[in-house]
Amino acid sequence: MNDFRTRKRALILAAAALVFAGGAGSAGAQDLSAETIAARQHYFGIDNVDPATGAVRDDRVILSWMGVSNFAASFNGHVVLLNAWIARGWMENALWPNQSYVGSTRDELAALRPELIFFGHGHGDHAGDTPFVVLANPGITVLGAAEHCTDLAEKIPGADYECVSVFEAEAALGTTLPLNDLIPGVEITAVKQPHSNTSTVSETNQPFPWLIGNPNGACQPFADYPQDPNEDETWSAPNSGAITAMWQFRIGEFALIWQDTAGPIEGTGVPEALRALPQTDVRLASIVVAGRSAVNEQLEIIRPKLFIPVHHDPCGWTHRQQFMEQIQTIAEDIRPEVWFMSDPGDYLRPITFDPTAAIWVD
Repeated sequence: MNDFRTRKRALILAAAALVFAGGAGSAGAQDLSAETIAARQHYFGIDNVDPATGAVRDDRVILSWMGVSNFAASFNGHVVLLNAWIARGWMENALWPNQSYVGSTRDELAALRPELIFFGHGHGDHAGDTPFVVLANPGITVLGAAEHCTDLAEKIPGADYECVSVFEAEAALGTTLPLNDLIPGVEITAVKQPHSNTSTVSETNQPFPWLIGNPNGACQPFADYPQDPNEDETWSAPNSGAITAMWQFRIGEFALIWQDTAGPIEGTGVPEALRALPQTDVRLASIVVAGRSAVNEQLEIIRPKLFIPVHHDPCGWTHRQQFMEQIQTIAEDIRPEVWFMSDPGDYLRPITFDPTAAIWVD
């Protein structure tokens, strides 16, 4: 690693950490239950949550991975969900093991008392607990495409919540919408993008091994972590499963992109939309299903300083080396630092970012 990349990596790691130890200057006090305080401490760390009020510290961006590409997050002390689902074996031959493997339940997820839920897309392994969390949190706001809102309304008619359609029905790929009043002090931009897909897969552009039965290196997670037939049913949006939104969150000079899927974007309006965004510092995105060229295609446009791949659990051990080899094909001057998370050790392990750190200004 040359001197530039060594200094860059040191600065990134100083501004972000998998575990943060320190006092909590928290957001405004709230009347929260002991159950919510415990849930927030479990997800965001005991040093980041006021033990008396449950308020989350407001000087850090905090993320907590709950499987697949789903995160609980706190921006300026405001708790939100990036997708709402705790991974579990929810259908016959499903890839995922069980909630005990992840270390949480949908009840604990709902107990976080999130203010907002952001749709990535409507498949069961991403949005499957959305109806449950909404019903448990009256008055909550959900954000997604019009199709997401329609499907959710049909699932929980008459429920007390608001679903904001950030994209009109059948909006074109690359449609962009700024949303700057949802979280105080946070600017947000939504971009409609393709779901991960196999449209560009070929003999020379294979996906990373993921699904059971994949000839490129299948994993068998159920050999050690079996499904639990007693776990709750998962919802899958019937009409909007593959309709996908990308979200960029900005606090001052710090910008984070969350893409729960990241498929091929060539020939769509997405590249132009991504280039129009402010510079991204941290990108969290799926690396599965699409051919490996999608990894390069997106990173070469977004150019984050730090890339955190997701959606590879519980098969990450089968393809980490292949993924790291793929990253080396990106030009060194734009190649991001990579944090490759692994299950189950990184589930519910707080990832914190200091949005005021100097590295995000460069």
